[in-house]
Amino acid sequence: SFPSSVSTLSIFILQAYKVDEKAAEQARWEEASKETIKKTTKPCPRCHVPVEKNGGCMHMKCPQPQCQLEWCWTCSCEWNRTCMGDHWFDV
Repeated sequence: SFPSSVSTLSIFILQAYKVDEKAAEQARWEEASKETIKKTTKPCPRCHVPVEKNGGCMHMKCPQPQCQLEWCWTCSCEWNRTCMGDHWFDV
């Protein structure tokens, strides 16, 4: 058995470093969401907002009202004739 002073100290340390389970769970969900966004989106080349492609051609338009850049999903550059000719409908 530990002396009472050690037990008191141990209890104090455990209380000081108690994990908030709800906050920890929220942090795990947020990290999982960040990973999903990272895997399924590309940033707009101009404003860097994540953009998700859910089918169709490679011609993208930034959803941010103040940006609206038209860009290529494949090469992440401003949409141009080369994109139209080379990979408009790549899979």
